Amino acid sequence: MGAFFSAILGKVVALATWFGKLFVAVFESLWHLVTDLIVWTFIGSLKLIQTILNGLPGTSDFQLFNPATYIAGMPAEITNMLALCRIGECFAILLAAILIKLTLQIIPFTRLGS
Repeated sequence: MGAFFSAILGKVVALATWFGKLFVAVFESLWHLVTDLIVWTFIGSLKLIQTILNGLPGTSDFQLFNPATYIAGMPAEITNMLALCRIGECFAILLAAILIKLTLQIIPFTRLGS
């Protein structure tokens, strides 16, 4: 009678071991599925961003906004006076101030009403 119960106990232990391995295999499969889903979503968003960026116009489309094209068309006397008045440095200071202000707008709690 003891051998019978030992055999049944062995089968129960083997069944429990099989269910444990099944649980681990199912968990690993679901884990790989979820991580693949996250990676697929990330790659899809990167492809979408790449498509959007490829649709933007190149630098040749912004030639009209380049101030160097207008300065080159001015007479030499005017460009000389602009250089003597340091207009280029004034624009650089203004641009730096605007960039600093926009950068500070990104940081939370530093907007200070502006």
